[in-house]
Amino acid sequence: MEKLGKLSETEMEIMKAIWKVSAPVTVAQLLDMFESKGWKTSTMSTILKRLIEKGFLTKSMSGNVNYYEPVLNWKEYQKYENKTFLGRLYNGEVKNFFAALVDDDELSQDDITELKEWFMREADKK
Repeated sequence: MEKLGKLSETEMEIMKAIWKVSAPVTVAQLLDMFESKGWKTSTMSTILKRLIEKGFLTKSMSGNVNYYEPVLNWKEYQKYENKTFLGRLYNGEVKNFFAALVDDDELSQDDITELKEWFMREADKK
């Protein structure tokens, strides 16, 4: 997968809504979903244009209506972000991430026990 741009909080909020719909959406549909924000059509169009430029959406036209569709689904995005995060902060190593959590006392003994059990169950599946 090619490198995606970084999502702002607003862009993430819009992408989550699009992923939830799991069908191509229009500006009008998104404005309805985000009615409480009071955004104008031009605001939403600008955000969607940025999401296309960052590699998250494609745009197609039917008649004179634009439809926006995600390039990747939520799970694919999570996987991409996990890899990016691990690579940037932990040399691409999951064990370095867990070591940092343990070293910083972010995991309780119960958390560690639960993770051990989870890893054992996953190992048995393979």
